[in-house]
This record gives sequence, C-alpha cells and structure tokens, in this order.
Amino acid sequence: MGKRWGFMEGSVYLEQALTHRSAAPHPYSNERLEFFGDALLNLYVARLLMDALPDAAEGVLTLARASVVDRETQADAAQALGIPELLRIDTGGKKMGIAQQTRLLSGAYEALVGALYLEAGEAHALAFVEATLEEPLQAVIQNPATKHPKSRLQEALQAQGRKKPEYRTSTTQPDAATVSVEVLCEGLVLGQGTGRALRAAEKAAALSALAQLSALVHLTEPQPGSIL
Repeated sequence: MGKRWGFMEGSVYLEQALTHRSAAPHPYSNERLEFFGDALLNLYVARLLMDALPDAAEGVLTLARASVVDRETQADAAQALGIPELLRIDTGGKKMGIAQQTRLLSGAYEALVGALYLEAGEAHALAFVEATLEEPLQAVIQNPATKHPKSRLQEALQAQGRKKPEYRTSTTQPDAATVSVEVLCEGLVLGQGTGRALRAAEKAAALSALAQLSALVHLTEPQPGSIL
C-alpha cells in the first residue's frame, strides 16, 4: 500500500485499520483500533480546543468538541482521505445505505488515529487529527457554540411551525467526484450544496438554506420609520 499518513511501508497497523469486520474476523479487523482511536480523538480534539479557546467554559468546550468528533465530520474526513477506495470490506458491505456508510467511514477514521499512535507515536497522531479535521476545528474555534448546520436548520424551521427539512440528491458527477444536494421543506427548495461526499453536500445545502432564511427574516423586519 506504500507509505501513507506517516505509516511505514507495508504497515500492519495501517492494513488492520483499513480492514472492516466484514472482511476479516476478530481480532484482525479494525474494531479494536477504532475503540482506541475514538478515545484518542476525543482527547486530542479537547486538547486543541483548550489551547485555542483559553477562556471558554466547560459547556462551550463540550459542545464544540461534539461538533468536531461526530460521525458525519469523521466520515467527511475519511472521504477526503480516499478511505472508501482503500477500505477492505465484503460485497454486502459495499451496498450499505448512507447511514451505515457514515458509521463505517467514521470507524475507519478512528481506527487510523489509533493505528498511527501505535506505530508513529502521539505527535504524529495529533498532527494527523489537526490536519484532517482542520476545517471543522477552525469553524468551532471561530464560533464555538455553533451547532451542526443541519441541526440549526431543523430548529429554525420548527420554530416557524414548519416540517422537518428533507435532503435530495440532485446530481452526481463521477468524473469530478462531486455530489449536489437540494434541501426542501414542504416541497419548496430552500438551498443547494455541493461536496465531495454526500454529507458535505448536505451540510453546504443546509448552510445555503440558513442564509436564505436569514435574508428573508431581515427583509420582513420593520425598518426605521416603517408603518409596519
């Protein structure tokens, strides 16, 4: 498999991290590494947030960490690393639905963190986490109390007495490895988004919808001197 992400050529740890339980029995699958990597990931993200937000309260740090280490964020990182093409999985596993794929990819990402710690040490594992989760880390550092855009959109619509949003894949472009998604509410398209993975495209669509809702609220607010 060659050298990747700080692993040595022919790394046994890397091979195990990229082996799903459907392709190998215990203890040769990545389940144990996933368990270890999950603990490390929470520790490293907490440390990075503590350093970046020295005045933040415990509750704010907890919310910020949760938004960085959630399954969708990890699955996005795994997608960006090309893990879907490297992961060893049986034929049935390749036909999983989106929810199962998210769980599979996030587990593989956690396993990589654990494997890298065991092979190269803490400094390499921490640097890997910081680099591969840079975007979500910076987002919560800039606004640590911000929830995931999909959660924020659902809450905003519920506050207006509207139904939950629905996400629909509109186009897929294999050559460019991008997915386009529309988010709808009660049949109306609220926003669109594009990403290298479905989860990233849904997040972008939710952000687009939130921007549209914010603009509509601003337009309907009474202006100075208005008779409304």
